[in-house]
Amino acid sequence: MSFFSDRDDVTLANPLEPPRRGPTEVQEAARKAAANFQEGGSLHFEEVSSRFDEVTRFATSELGYVLQIERHEGRVAGRHDTVVTALRATLVLRREDGVWKIAHRHADPVTSARPVTTLVQP
Repeated sequence: MSFFSDRDDVTLANPLEPPRRGPTEVQEAARKAAANFQEGGSLHFEEVSSRFDEVTRFATSELGYVLQIERHEGRVAGRHDTVVTALRATLVLRREDGVWKIAHRHADPVTSARPVTTLVQP
């Protein structure tokens, strides 16, 4: 997972668990999330198709961000049908030693309008 920053302020907020901070926690959370989409994990895709629909981006010489909708289609282990997943993802990138690294990544399943009542915790 060398695309994430190894600085102490790196953060990851994926849709599967609470936000994580610091290289060790971020690497562990990223590996755990990725394992859900690989053979041998609790979820894997066969014949995966992916599409990244960029909403916007901005960059300076040292910092940038991208907002995109990530769409994936494939088979889930234990099922015969094809599933589609979509995530709204924001990446904040920082240039470190001449290489762009992810300083923050946030992803959630909100890709269309929904009522405010969906924010209420059970």
